[in-house]
Amino acid sequence: MLFSLRSRGRIGVVTVLTAALAAVVPGVAQAAAPPANDDFDAAAAVTSLPFTTQEDTGAATKATDDPLWCEGYATTGTVWFSYTATQDGLLRATTAGSDHRTMLSANTGPRGGVQSVADACDYGSAPAITFRATAGTTYSFLVGGLDQPGGALTFALDTVAPAPNDAYGTAEPVTTLPFTSQPDLSVAAAEAGEPESSCVDDEGAPSVWYSYPASDAPHALSARVEGTDATVTVYAGSSLPELTQVACARPNSVRPALFRTSPGTGYAIRVTGAHHGYGPFRFTLAETPPLNPDVSVYPSSATVFDNVGFSASSWNDIDRPLGGTWDFGDGTTAPVGTDTVYHRYAADGVYSVTLHATSPDGRTATVTRSVTVTTHDVGIAKFVVPSSARQGESKPVSVDVTNTRYAETVTVVLSKRSTNYWTEVGRLTLQVPARATGKVRFPFAYTFTPDDALAGKVAFRAEAELEYPSADALPGDNEAISVATTVKPPATRIVAV
Repeated sequence: MLFSLRSRGRIGVVTVLTAALAAVVPGVAQAAAPPANDDFDAAAAVTSLPFTTQEDTGAATKATDDPLWCEGYATTGTVWFSYTATQDGLLRATTAGSDHRTMLSANTGPRGGVQSVADACDYGSAPAITFRATAGTTYSFLVGGLDQPGGALTFALDTVAPAPNDAYGTAEPVTTLPFTSQPDLSVAAAEAGEPESSCVDDEGAPSVWYSYPASDAPHALSARVEGTDATVTVYAGSSLPELTQVACARPNSVRPALFRTSPGTGYAIRVTGAHHGYGPFRFTLAETPPLNPDVSVYPSSATVFDNVGFSASSWNDIDRPLGGTWDFGDGTTAPVGTDTVYHRYAADGVYSVTLHATSPDGRTATVTRSVTVTTHDVGIAKFVVPSSARQGESKPVSVDVTNTRYAETVTVVLSKRSTNYWTEVGRLTLQVPARATGKVRFPFAYTFTPDDALAGKVAFRAEAELEYPSADALPGDNEAISVATTVKPPATRIVAV
């Protein structure tokens, strides 16, 4: 038993010596301890502001219940900071100055019931979050490495003065037009009770407010915001709970928010930014330029057989789509559409066509164009050729032309069919008066040739042409082709002996 006790003593001494040597002998690896604030329950307390600290988070670990709402599964090591707000106002946390990419988020609630603070999430080389804090609420800040578990971390927390027009109650008044402002949304936050916007996907994103006073007369206004993922929303009303949306423009849209004011009504305009991008932003409120649509009419010189096309457009995208009414000047109307509208006139005349245009925001304009309808129309009513002939015979060919509209100078061209083409054999120009009934005959005579006899038959074509600049509205009846004439060789004379 004595030997056993001594042996155990020697073993204990050896164990202690081995541990001591491992601590001092170079080359013996030592596992780095995680940071003191590695876990939610051991968060580093921030007791006063401004606050800045540096620490090495290279050995940071990640708890299985760390919230994932901000970075998902991207981080591999996290540390915690906590702060209990002493007053209402904006807080800004940042990890700028760290030597690695980080994720930063703000949370509330106890372990097992952690809740995200709206839009208090950012990540990258110098993430920063700004949010509206409530006095007495404890905020837990989670910081994690993105490209590596950790490294030299800098964490800073401080209060920031809000933008002067951060809240609806302190909206910046618009006193003259055009009005331009460059809001700093990095010192803004969403306000409790803000009305929703159909153009805003994240109602927790930072925003600032502008007000436009009630006026005695209606005005067409254009509200535009330039900047990445920025949104502008126009509301009508005199208090935050009663605001109703009038117009909005989605992020990165080339089309502004257009609205028409009503006399006696005040308007509030909210500019909402993107959570991850704080600008620069540029807000503009201006009178919308007068509506000046372009009108196209084709053809401008038409006939009663034409479908005349009417289209309205505008170079200004805020004018589209145009609405309103077409008045064709003959007692008929049609709504303005995005496509060409067609109309056929029943009688010749000069018509005053009027476009009563309306823009999406209620601006109106009237544009007038003149359309001349003139219908020239002659036709070949009858084409008579001989049924048969002999070589060398000259026989009559007649073409009857009708005309019911205007006195016309008409040329009829007579052609015969050769092997693969038509050959002109006669041309005659006559005056053809306008008559409700009756025809004008164009008389021709044709002498049949040896080629006609050799072929055995010949077909004729008649074409009626109007004197320039008149053009026939229905040229389809200006041409006629005859049934072929049978052509025989010349008669053989029998000589008496």
